[in-house]
Amino acid sequence: MTFKNGTIIITTLLIMTIFSLGVLGQEFPVTITDDLDQEVTLEQKPEKIISISPNMTEVLFVIGAGENVIGVTTFANYPKEALEVEKIGTITEPNIEKIITLEPDLVLASSVNKMETVKRLKELGIVVAGYEANNVNKAIENIKKIGLLTGNQDITDKLVTEMYIKIAEMRNLVDKLLEENNRPKVFFEIWNDPLFTAGSNTFIDDLIQIAGGENLGRLAEGQWPQYNLEKLLIEDPDVYISTPHSAEMQVSVESIKNRERFQSINAIKNNRIYIIDQDIVNRPSPRLVKGLALMIKAIYPELEEEVDSILNR
Repeated sequence: MTFKNGTIIITTLLIMTIFSLGVLGQEFPVTITDDLDQEVTLEQKPEKIISISPNMTEVLFVIGAGENVIGVTTFANYPKEALEVEKIGTITEPNIEKIITLEPDLVLASSVNKMETVKRLKELGIVVAGYEANNVNKAIENIKKIGLLTGNQDITDKLVTEMYIKIAEMRNLVDKLLEENNRPKVFFEIWNDPLFTAGSNTFIDDLIQIAGGENLGRLAEGQWPQYNLEKLLIEDPDVYISTPHSAEMQVSVESIKNRERFQSINAIKNNRIYIIDQDIVNRPSPRLVKGLALMIKAIYPELEEEVDSILNR
């Protein structure tokens, strides 16, 4: 696929998405069907919003709804403005009483939250919208919907357009390399002992695929499978990616190199070990563009300068 044709396809998909959401004008009331297959209706623009998921928090601040966010979880660490917002508990154990006291017009949840939390809030008459994204396209679609729900359509449309264009440009760079090269085998470490990875039907898997890698986690069963060391040695990844928090003590390139029996792995022998911030590649937020860039630079270091140029434009 040439870049020109790829851009046409992406732009067409974007236009179709806009029309399918009915965002020809930002008016209230607004009704959206969320990923719980529930209709969410807001009679007017929400002035008080609570996010019980870090990726939802990131979306809200980027699309211009940050000033309306009155509550976030203790895991909300980006952007820095989110650190100043009142905390309503953790992702898995939010303080329901505190949420009720804050009287939100809208609560945003995602797949990291417990279903019983969402059900309880709805039973108490609170408007909750829940979203899940296990791939890049779904993540962007969700950003569009949140922009509509919060009355920030114009900013969101511009943001999403920029995201689509940058993704298309980076994907074009990768596609050109794949015309003459096989996909490198990539192992993404979620946790080191026992060893866990990202399997199929996950956001990380989709990023690796778009970035031109072959995710070895797809060979295992489940979304977050435990991976046997013997299997890892047999599969012999070309690229090994981990995060700073995949162990009780923060991991490093050197600590991975020094693990028992790892020295025979192709990625370790060739010094193809990369440490990536897990929040950037595991949260379906506007930062997914940066996450894709980091994945591409790990898998194809020769594209670093071109990718950075696209990312920083």
